[in-house]
Amino acid sequence: MKTYHITKLSNPNPNPNWQDIPHLSIDTYPWYESGLKQDTQVQLAYNNQALFININARDKYSFSKQTELNHMLICEDSCVEFFFSPSGTIGSSYLNLEVNCCGTLHIAYGPDRHSRKHLPINLASFIRRTASIKSPVKIESPEDKSWCVEIILPFKTITEFTGEKINLEQWYGNFYRCGGRREPQYAVWSNIEAEEPDYHRPENFAELKFTE
Repeated sequence: MKTYHITKLSNPNPNPNWQDIPHLSIDTYPWYESGLKQDTQVQLAYNNQALFININARDKYSFSKQTELNHMLICEDSCVEFFFSPSGTIGSSYLNLEVNCCGTLHIAYGPDRHSRKHLPINLASFIRRTASIKSPVKIESPEDKSWCVEIILPFKTITEFTGEKINLEQWYGNFYRCGGRREPQYAVWSNIEAEEPDYHRPENFAELKFTE
């Protein structure tokens, strides 16, 4: 099982220096057919109040159409997805956080792919995000090379949404890259064995350990 160690920040200076924080790579392609395998890196850090997420995606064909919170087709934009169980228990209910290259979010919670509730707008308003692409939508351009999104996810938001106590020792989760109209990737961090792209596979989650 893969393991990623989430870096703890100094509370007086909660802004991460991402150059000093290890990354994980979304670099396994269980459904690869053709095209360029483009690098996607994610970094995680935390303090007592929030989880910090930094996404860097190489992308020659950056595309984003959806601007509405929790739109079901954000997964068809150029996007990265983070599935995780904040209780730290294998097989427990999990969140799926999806963000497209312009920073639009889709966040849901539940025990499986069918029984999911979506983050309400009042709680979503506490999540800060900064995208390198400043427009609300994005059409592919010959100048496209990469995009970045930084997210600050308050633990209080997770608790109020899920009703769960957060385990700040260990989570289980996985990261995915998908979407876009050309070379949609379908890459994963922790490998999934399935005939078709399928991200709702908590049995394939890997370890996310909070460092001290």
